[in-house]
Amino acid sequence: MLDASFEAVRRFGHVVSALGWGTHALFAAIVPRHLFGGLTLLPLLSGGGRAHHGEIMMQATRLVETSKLVPRLDPRRFTLESVGDAHALIRDHAAKGKLVVDI
Repeated sequence: MLDASFEAVRRFGHVVSALGWGTHALFAAIVPRHLFGGLTLLPLLSGGGRAHHGEIMMQATRLVETSKLVPRLDPRRFTLESVGDAHALIRDHAAKGKLVVDI
């Protein structure tokens, strides 16, 4: 699905993903289309576009603070000792959201 999102998004559009599964070449798909995901590192590396990127991050912060953007978390929690179990869930695509590892 992530690959299809890269194909569908308009120039300077936004594709948001905390983690993408697949065999895509991430920067080959992102950089030529100037997508937000590929440009999030550019302000840090080059100094260009920081104000625009900062505004996007402020908008994302407002969504989180107003509970309009809530991460889906798997109810199971893991420790460093059980991190192998967490990895197995990710590998098998069996996690029901993001996994938390308590350190």
